[in-house]
Amino acid sequence: MPQSSENYPALADLISGWFHQDFDIEGDTIEEIIAAFYASSTLEVRLAVIAEIEHFLREHAAAVDDEFVRIFQPDIDPAGFAHDTRAFLQEIALHLAK
Repeated sequence: MPQSSENYPALADLISGWFHQDFDIEGDTIEEIIAAFYASSTLEVRLAVIAEIEHFLREHAAAVDDEFVRIFQPDIDPAGFAHDTRAFLQEIALHLAK
């Protein structure tokens, strides 16, 4: 069964709600954007995002970049924030785990 953003609801909400074309309203870096998200989210939501990132990276290990674009259709290019999509997602998870 093909996966869609419905398989990753918390991560999809984070990507579409915080990493959109006007992301700089919240900050210019992953750390700044996640700090704003962290302040307005619950622990349950943050843990769900971390779990979904881990699941996504496991499920799509061979094609992280392509699958990220296909599933989430982001308004941003993760490579603008980190080396690649895997690093982008790992950095988000790192900041959420603090």
